[in-house]
Parts: sequence; C-alpha cells; structure tokens
Amino acid sequence: MKKINRAFAIFALLGLTYACDDVLEEDITDDIMQIIAPTEGTVIEGNTANFSWVNLDGADEYRIQIANSTQSIIVDSLVTGTSFNYTINPGAYNWRIKGVNFAYETAYTFPSNFTVEASEDLSMQTVALSTPTDNLYTNNDSFIFTWGTIVTAESYTFELIKNDGGEQTVVGPITGITTGNYSVSDASVFDVDAEYIWKVKAVNTTSETLNSQRTLFIDRVAPNQPTLVSPDDADTTTDLTNTFTWANGTDTGNLQTEITNTIEIASDVNFNTIIETAQTTNNTHQYTFATVGTYYWRVKATDAAANASDNSTVRSIEVQ
Repeated sequence: MKKINRAFAIFALLGLTYACDDVLEEDITDDIMQIIAPTEGTVIEGNTANFSWVNLDGADEYRIQIANSTQSIIVDSLVTGTSFNYTINPGAYNWRIKGVNFAYETAYTFPSNFTVEASEDLSMQTVALSTPTDNLYTNNDSFIFTWGTIVTAESYTFELIKNDGGEQTVVGPITGITTGNYSVSDASVFDVDAEYIWKVKAVNTTSETLNSQRTLFIDRVAPNQPTLVSPDDADTTTDLTNTFTWANGTDTGNLQTEITNTIEIASDVNFNTIIETAQTTNNTHQYTFATVGTYYWRVKATDAAANASDNSTVRSIEVQ
C-alpha cells in the first residue's frame, strides 16, 4: 500500500508541475480596469491620441480596442505598459481595455467616447508611416514608400539616407509631395548592401511635423551552401527515429542575418516525393520514419532578406 501511495504522490506532483502556470497566475477575473485618458467626451486636436490607464496588479498585458463611429474596430492590440499612442484621423471614436494574463482576464471597461478634430498646427502631430515595414530585410532595390496623410498638411518632404559606415543622403530632401507616397526605383541609389533610413514630414504654411522615420536593410548576398554532418551518406540504421545535423557556411555579405534552414527528406533521389519539409533556425532536425526503406535528405539556407543558398549535397539513409 505504501508503494501505491508513493506512486500516486509522484503522479500528483507531476500534475502540479504541468498546472503551475495556472497556479502561479493571479485570478484577475473580478478586477476592474480604470482608464485615465481619453475620458468620456474628450476632444483631441490633431492626429495623435494617447491612451492611458491605471496599472492592474496581476495583469501581464492589456488588450485595447478602438472603434469608429460605425462601431467598426480599427485597433485590436495586446500591449504592455499603461499607455498606447495611435495616429488617428478626425472623427468620432470610442475605446475600451481589459487586463489579461496567461490564465485569466478582466472584463472590458465600458466604452469611452472621444472626438478627434483637425488642427492647423502640425508641430504636435505625427506622420504615420505605412510601408515598407520598419527594420525590413529585403533583396529588392525598388520601393514605393507610403504614409498616412494629415488633413491640414499641404505637402510632404521625403528623404532617404544610406548608412554604410556613416550616414549619407542619397535621395532628397524631396519637397512639395502632395500624395501619401513616393517611389524610388533607381538601382544606383541602393548601390551597396547597407542600412537605409527613410524620413517623411508634413508641412503647411505655418508649421510642420517632426520627421517620422523607419529603417530597411538591403541584403543581396545569399548564404553559403550548408554542409551535411550526420548521419553519414549511405548510413544504415534500425531506428525509425533519426536526428539529422548540418553546418552552415559563412555569410560573406555586408549584412549578416539569422539563417533559416529548410530540410527536405524524400523517398527518391530526385526529390519528386518529399515526405518531410521542415524549417528551423537550428542546425538539427529529428524525424521518425513510418516505414523502413531508403531515403534521401538535403538542406537549404535562407536569410532574413529571402536570399537562398544552393541545396546541399544529397545524402541517403537506409532504415532497416
């Protein structure tokens, strides 16, 4: 009987281990969130709204929702901290928020209505950049830069800066742009793989915004071909589960990014019938074969800018 009790205690301990996340998280279900701003009836001048609320003990994150006058949700985001800035057009809106953790969440606050009005003073407003996304890695050299327009802006100024050991303006400043976009398709502008910073500001006759800026990285050099390590070519094994390992070559480009490896396992040497495709940032992959037979495997490396290496050499493995 003592042995049975001891075994039961072990299983119970394991059960507590798996449930520890739920045990450690504070139950915030009945807690009430408190907003700070904007409160009911607030009028915001300009296009930048700051949402803030009181910190809730036990909440790891907060889910904020913003809806327009038709009650369509335009923002539904999880944020940390107790504030959230958002660039928004003139109009009527409402917002609400709730606290969440791994296991529990509060109810949403009652929606608070506020209004955004256009302002001629641009100095406290912000140009919201749209595309390309910030910190984009790419092998392209042609871009359409886009941003949200401000009702009271008369024009926009665009600038593109190359940072290759030192900042150097390569486009602009281009003034008098009256739309929310500007195209750069001259390959000579992106003549080296490097960091490029693009900036936009809005201008009218009496004021202007600060520059909004984002960064993109041009990388056109592919990673080197991976080298297979184990199992050896034509290896035989009686185990259905096998671990495949390989090594990446050096990246000789001006920019080095994280490598994603794609392993393929096929039942024929020409890879017409691929039975496993997996991606990993590691240099190992475990696979369990369903049946015995001879199989073939190879690996390809791809960097963050979508430059891909050649496939590695092909190795075979015989599962007996």
